[in-house]
Amino acid sequence: MEQHYGFLKNMLILIAIGIWIIVLQNAGLIPQLKPTLIATDQPIAIKGLVEVENTVFIKGQVDANLESINGHNKFYKDPRTDDYYVIPVTDPYE
Repeated sequence: MEQHYGFLKNMLILIAIGIWIIVLQNAGLIPQLKPTLIATDQPIAIKGLVEVENTVFIKGQVDANLESINGHNKFYKDPRTDDYYVIPVTDPYE
């Protein structure tokens, strides 16, 4: 039976390179690809798409045009029953 030493050698080299990349990233010598944390007290303008995977706390006012969201101001129409529900609009900082 023929042995594939070239394949085995190449796989071991790739594994060794992968381990060294992880070691160097953990040591801080190679930058890691991760999301950037932005913390600011000043208003910022964002263009494009922003993915939020956790809770976002907003201090102040955010314009949420409810009429453009669901067609009725402060009301939500359930598509299953055609009933309207009031959307609670409160300010937690008052």
